[in-house]
Formats: sequence, structure tokens, C-alpha cells
Amino acid sequence: MHQRYAVLGAVLIGVYAVLSDGSARTTLYLIIGLSCVAAILVGIRVNRPAARAPWLLMAAGQACWVAGDQLFDGSTTSVVAISDLAYLGAYPLVAIGIADLVRHRDRGADLGNLIDSAIVTVAAGLLLWVFVADPIVDDSTRSVAARAVAVAYPIGDIVLLAMLVALLTLPGVRSTPYRLLTVSIVLLLVADTDFAASPGRSYAGVLDLLWLASYVTWGAAALHPQMSRISDAPHHRRPTFTKRRLAALIGSALIAPALVLVHVVHDTHVDMWVVVTAAGLLSLLAIGRMALNIDELRTTARQRDELQKRLLHEASHDRLTGLVNAAATHQLLGTALRRGRRNGTSVTALLVCVDSFDDLVGRLGHAGGDELLRAVADRLRSAAPDPDQLARLDGELFAVCVDPGGPDDAADVGARLMRAVAAPLTVAGHEVTPSACVGAAVNMDGGTEPDDLLEQAHLALRRARVAGSGTFEVYGDGLRHEVLERRSTEDALRAALADGALELHYQPIVAVQSEIVDGYESRVHWHRPGHGWQDSEHFLAVAAASDLVCDIDRWVIGTAVRHLSTWTALDRRQFEDLTVAVQVSGRTLSSPGFVDAVGAVLRDEGVEPHRLTIGVTEMTLVDVPRATIDLAALRDIGVLVSINKFGTGHTPIGRFDSLPADIIKVDKSLVNSTAPGAYDLLALLVGAAHTCGLLAVAEGVTDTGRLAELRAMKYDSALGLHSSTVDPAESGVTVVQATRGHPHLRAVPDLPQP
Repeated sequence: MHQRYAVLGAVLIGVYAVLSDGSARTTLYLIIGLSCVAAILVGIRVNRPAARAPWLLMAAGQACWVAGDQLFDGSTTSVVAISDLAYLGAYPLVAIGIADLVRHRDRGADLGNLIDSAIVTVAAGLLLWVFVADPIVDDSTRSVAARAVAVAYPIGDIVLLAMLVALLTLPGVRSTPYRLLTVSIVLLLVADTDFAASPGRSYAGVLDLLWLASYVTWGAAALHPQMSRISDAPHHRRPTFTKRRLAALIGSALIAPALVLVHVVHDTHVDMWVVVTAAGLLSLLAIGRMALNIDELRTTARQRDELQKRLLHEASHDRLTGLVNAAATHQLLGTALRRGRRNGTSVTALLVCVDSFDDLVGRLGHAGGDELLRAVADRLRSAAPDPDQLARLDGELFAVCVDPGGPDDAADVGARLMRAVAAPLTVAGHEVTPSACVGAAVNMDGGTEPDDLLEQAHLALRRARVAGSGTFEVYGDGLRHEVLERRSTEDALRAALADGALELHYQPIVAVQSEIVDGYESRVHWHRPGHGWQDSEHFLAVAAASDLVCDIDRWVIGTAVRHLSTWTALDRRQFEDLTVAVQVSGRTLSSPGFVDAVGAVLRDEGVEPHRLTIGVTEMTLVDVPRATIDLAALRDIGVLVSINKFGTGHTPIGRFDSLPADIIKVDKSLVNSTAPGAYDLLALLVGAAHTCGLLAVAEGVTDTGRLAELRAMKYDSALGLHSSTVDPAESGVTVVQATRGHPHLRAVPDLPQP
């Protein structure tokens, strides 16, 4: 609609330009003016702006100008015309309308914008007064009333200019109607200024075209669909002090001295009192703007400092409890140890771990677990010697730094911390009584590093947790010897892996019903110089503390698969249906690229994936967050998965159907248990496993009597009936001969449909 109106208006203006003076020309002028008023009213009705008052005021102002056009007889004499009242009445209406637009657009009342607008308006107003209004005031050929009316026009233009500058300096979207409205006001101001500056000459021609173009662009702005957005406040305020604004302010400040220079050089008449007054006002505004900028800089600097403090606090504190986090703990310990070296004082690090936290979360839920941790943190904060030296490292693990603090202080603080945690409390509607273990490490002179002190405290905490709930342990000579031994073992084990000094032994997996060897489980052994043969239970726990266990596990998998391939090639009839099982750690399972590496080994050795079984302990499902995902990925490539040492963790029978596994291996502690109900429990496990499509393997079977019981319970396989062997293909294993006709049980996955 606005486009058709603009095109029609341009055509009518063109027709007006070629018409000669007369009634037709006058009528066309009236039609174009009235079309502007109508366009504004239609735009209000169609576009429904939230702020209607500004447009209604502008429509009223345009109507006054149209009325003035009709009443104006073309005379420029000193007699005050009735048309002047109509013309002059339009200026306050339009100015108030634009001011209302500015008010809606600048809901934040930006003082900087107001000052900038005032500076530009005063400078432009000074020019209008000197070159337009002042000559009218000095024209003695006119009456006082005529001069007052004539001066009112440039004053009205100055007011309109002030509103336009205020609108232009505001941030926000510069839409098409916004630009059309700006153009229409500029056209009006240019025409008015030229007419007022030359009252004696004919105004017809170009000035008429400018006024008519102002009507049309004003009406097109009102009809544009985005007209209502002119009054919308911006969602995000952009920086207001741009280079263009700076240039405009500098130019405005230079107008007064420029007029003085013109007056001196060209001897042009300039009312110096007006110039001085305007210059003084500009100076005051500039000072106010500068003071505002200084205040904004101070505010920005203060906000920046507050943001930095907040970011630093968030980076160094735990969000859940508000305590110092792990990263900041190293800084606290480092500072305390440096102070200890300087002063010759001791520093103590204590680690506090909530006992059985996973069980508590199982009862309380995750939200309840968070509430419990916050409550524990508050209790530790009240019991710690210095709350600022209390930290949450991870999960249910907290750290306390005592500076200075010796062994006696460690024992006293540790006892206080455990007592504080152990008080009963209500969490998520449950009455719980938490407990905690504490491990402490003391450095007597600050001569260590934070990581070493924390490692010592971790070792003490580990020993305390093994001893039972509510135990306190201090790192001492025994633990120090243990650390040295562990490091020595790790170094020797790393060298043994590099030198090929590790060896795989195999224990047969026997089908319970047929007593036929169904496969082999690999066990890594190490002939350590000075120590003799050691099985995995003696050294894998040391390797599991680092990524060394990943290297060993991958070596075991590669070696076991290669051995299986070799045995099959030597005696296909005996070995082609057998499997090999390898147990890996949770660290290995979650290591990057593990599943791809297993697949690559199988392809390289030409072994079908279902002949390899990867086993993990039941606790791996609890301790490794990604365990189920990684085990599912192994099953996707065809590898079988077994859950070893089943019955020692926390997996309920009801979760059997969701286990990412093919086999469960019941731990030997359950298999060989003589406790009341042990037999029923074993029977329950195998029944639940078979119901969920899992094979059940019993570990630690050492006598045929137990084997008979397992056969009665329908167990699939058993481990431990025969001693391990280095090479089943050469030495062989004595197996009770199977009764013909019994099935040879194997774990074979479902093959994908073609």
C-alpha cells in the first residue's frame, strides 16, 4: 500500500510541476496535502501501532499545514495572516508527536543521548537564528507583530530539528518508515528555512515541490507495514558514542567560533550576544557530556571488576556447595607449603570421604544426594579450623588444609570432622546418619609439592576406607614404604611389558553338563627378577592406578587372539570352536579407541569376533560412567561380553535384562559359600540369567562335588577345575571325558539377518 501511495504521490507532484498557476494547481496541492492526513489515519487503523498518540498528533499537525495552505493567499506583507495561525499551530503538534515517539523508543531515558541531541540542536539553532531569525528581528520595515510571527517559523523549525536529532541519536532498528519519516522532516525544514531566509522572493517552484514531497513521504511512512516499529525500544542497546556521533559533536562545538571568525574576517553582521550565549550553553553541555562519560567509564570499570571477581569465584569454587574447588585447592596448598618453608612450620592436608555415598544416593535420589552434600559441606565448614581452607575435590570427596598443623593437629581435626559428618539429619524425607573416613598427610617443613601431599593423603584415605566406615588414617612410614614399593613395581612392570617379560597362562572353561573344554580364560603372569612368578592379582592393582593397565590389557588381548589363531591353525578340529576370554579394567574399557583396537586385532589375526570374550568386573558398571555404552559397542562388532566377579557389586537381579552382556561369571566367594541360603542364591542367579538370555559361569570351582551341584542348578560353564597352562596346544589339559550325546555348549551371538 505504501508503495502505491508513494508512486501515485510522485505522479501527482510531477503533474503539479507542469501545471500553470490556477485553480487546478491549487486543488491538486490541496489533494496531496489531504492525502497525507488520510494516509496517516489509514496507517494507524491498518498497522495498529502500540503508540497511536504520536501519529494522531502528527496527523493533526499535517491537517493544520493543509489548512494553512488553503488560507495562504501568497502575500508576504507585514500584516499577520490567518494562515500563519494554522501554520504555526502545526509545529507544536508535530513536535509533541515526534517527542512521544522518542519517549517510547528510549524507555531507558539515556541521558547521554539527550545531551548529544541538545548539543547538535543548539549548534543548528544558532545557525538558523543568525542567518534566518536575526535578520527578521532586525527588519524595521515590518511591524513588531509581523516580525514576531516571522520569527516564530524558524523557532518552530528549531524545535522540530531538536526532535529529529533526538530521534536520530537513539539506538535501535533503522526501518524503512523510520527513514521515510526522517526524509520528510528534513524536506520540510529545508523548505521552511529557505522560505524564511528570503521572504521577499517568490517561493513557488522548488519550495512547493519540497513541501509536497514532505507530505507524500510522511504519508508513505505511516502506511508502511513496519510503521509501528518506529516506537519500539531496542532489545539490546548498542554503543552510542560512535565515530560519526563524535564528528557531529565536534562540528557542533566549532560552529560558534566559526561564526566569530566569519564576523571578524568578512565583517558580516553577527549578533555576538547570541553567539556568546550559545557558546556558553554548548560549553556547559560539553562539560556535562564529559562528566557523564567519566561516570560511564567508572561504572564500566566497576562492572568489569565485579565480573572478573564473579568469574574468578566461579572458576575457583564448587557450584553445588560454594566451597573451593580442586583447582583452587592446589593453590591453597601451594601457598601454605611456601609459607611453611619460609617459617619452618608444618602443613597438614586431610581428605574427607562420605562412606557408602552411592548407596545413599540410591535411597535419596540425585537431588537428595546433592542436598546431602550441601549439608555435609555446611557441617565441615563449621568444624574446619579455617572455612576458607575447606574444598570439595570431586563427588563426595572433601579436602581440608591445616596451616600450620602437625600430626596431633591432624588427629584432632580429623576426629572433629568425622563427628560433624556423623550427626543424623533428614534429607528428602529420609532420616540418614552419614559417616566419613579421613586420610591425612603431614609435611613438617613445607618441603614438598601440593600434588605429592595430596597423593599421600589419598593413600591414607584409601587405607582408612579399607579399614571400614568412620576410620582415620595418617600417612606414615608404612604407607611411605608402600608408595615406594608401588612405584618400584610400576617401573619394573613397565620395563617387563616393553621387554616382553610378561606371559599368558590359560585356564580352561568347562561346560558343566558335558565336562568338555569350551574355551580358555587368559591370566597374565610375570616372572619378576628376585620375586619369582607372580600372577595378575599381585601387580595389576598397581598398574590400574595409571594408564599402564591400558597398555597391559591391550597386550593381553592382542596376545590371546594371536594364540587362538595359532592353535586353530595347528589343530582346527580341536580348537576351531573354542573361545578365549580376557578381563580388562574399567580404565581400559573407557580409553579412547579401545573398541576399534579390538576390532582391528580380530581382523588382523583372522579370528571371528564371537570367539573373543571381553570381561569386566561388576563394579566397573558402577565406577565407569560410559561402561554400558562401551560394552554395547563391543557387542555391536560381535565380541561377547561377560560381567565377572558377579555378586560382589550392586547389580540387582531385576536389571539382568538391561545388562549389556552375554555372560555373567558368578564370583567364587558365592560359588564356594557354605552360608545358609547360598545354594538357593546360586540357583536364583542362574535362573534369572537364563530367563534374560544370559549364560551363567561359576568361578573358583575346585571339586567335582560342587560341579555336580552346579550341574543340577543348570549352570553353563565352570572355571577352576584344572590348573592353568602356558600353551594348551602343546601341554594339553586333562579333562574328564565327556559322555557322548551331551551338547558342547558355546556362547555364539545371534547372526545378523542377510
